[in-house]
Amino acid sequence: MVFLSNLSRFLLRKGCAVTYGNMNKMSEAIRFLDDSLFFEQHMGSKLNAWSNPRATTQPLIEVRHTESHDWVRNTFVPWLSGCSKIAQHDLGELATCLSELFNNIDDHTEFDVGSVFAQWYPQEERVIVAVADFGVGIPTTVGRVCEGLSDSEAIIKAFEDEFTSQSTPRNRGIGLHFLLQNVVQNLSGKLEVNSANGAVVFEKVGNLLNAVPYTQNGYCPGTLIVLEFNTSAIERTDGDLEDLEW
Repeated sequence: MVFLSNLSRFLLRKGCAVTYGNMNKMSEAIRFLDDSLFFEQHMGSKLNAWSNPRATTQPLIEVRHTESHDWVRNTFVPWLSGCSKIAQHDLGELATCLSELFNNIDDHTEFDVGSVFAQWYPQEERVIVAVADFGVGIPTTVGRVCEGLSDSEAIIKAFEDEFTSQSTPRNRGIGLHFLLQNVVQNLSGKLEVNSANGAVVFEKVGNLLNAVPYTQNGYCPGTLIVLEFNTSAIERTDGDLEDLEW
């Protein structure tokens, strides 16, 4: 959904006309898009007046970098806390991961904007967050300092500890590696990254992080990152405990 949203906005910015068809069938997929506010954002109104965001979703939204940290702290974290019953202070590292991810988008896109969508699966205690941008893409950025890599190899390189493309003074690869460590290593989750012709799934196998390149159908301008994990893996703490004891 976030990729379709970004593609639509990208085409509009390039002066193309964008239309949507077969929306009168109201299939489950169309209803889901409508409840997720896709059509309200792209057509100015929902297909059905009674369509509303579902309690288990954080609806599709276009987030500018200047607004992203506020969205993470004041919208996403309270929503996930309410769904998972995990205290907001225990979601701090996850919030930092997402903020760093938006920093990465800001460093590598000419549009200063990305799209984000999240869904909670209560029976599985699982959350999926998808973020997409239409920047230059990870392979292009990595290729400035590491030549000769395939697009998938460039994605893997970008997630290495201390790797930097030096595209901006603050861009030191911290966000991507921090995301990998927290979502995959610490929470035993999964991270899927698509950019240009590259596609990689990062998973934990035993105690090791495993990066598996795979062939995707088509080309992905910019970058699409999907992170998935079980909230039961998040460590709970007592927020009332004092940091120091005397």
